Amino acid sequence: MEDLRDKSRAGENALETLMRKIPGFGGYFDRERRRDTDKIQREFLARRVGQLKAEMQGLQEEILSSGNLSLVELLDRVSNKLDRVIERLRHASYGQAGFFDVAKVNEAELDRLYEFDLSLVTGMSSAEEALMGLRSVLMAGGEDAAARLADFRRRVEELDASLDERERILKGVG
Repeated sequence: MEDLRDKSRAGENALETLMRKIPGFGGYFDRERRRDTDKIQREFLARRVGQLKAEMQGLQEEILSSGNLSLVELLDRVSNKLDRVIERLRHASYGQAGFFDVAKVNEAELDRLYEFDLSLVTGMSSAEEALMGLRSVLMAGGEDAAARLADFRRRVEELDASLDERERILKGVG
């Protein structure tokens, strides 16, 4: 993880380098950069979840037009869960509990948060793959659609549960 911080600092301009040398300001600058990075990362994930939901809604329309109403209720529940995940990503606290405060930041905890955020991206990819699997089954005749939809739902629920864990890390509980 040290390499990421070094690469981040390598892109600093002269003013940022000067500000880092002012006693007390460097820590403030680092904290603000971490908060900005956290917000950008969460917004990136929220957009990806929004795209996932749009793709799922397209499938839902295809399912409705084919007359397969047995999956519609479950798709509605998954859609609601996706809305919840999007809102949690967009409006989650990012350091409100003091996680990013200069005096309190523990590099090991920060590395843990970065690794956890990487696992969120991986979880998002897993949900996208599950939706592609559902789409493939539906296009092939839908024999296994209920099982594929259940897998997609499980992966979306795992994303939601991951956000609970992320909150615990930020609050110093996890």
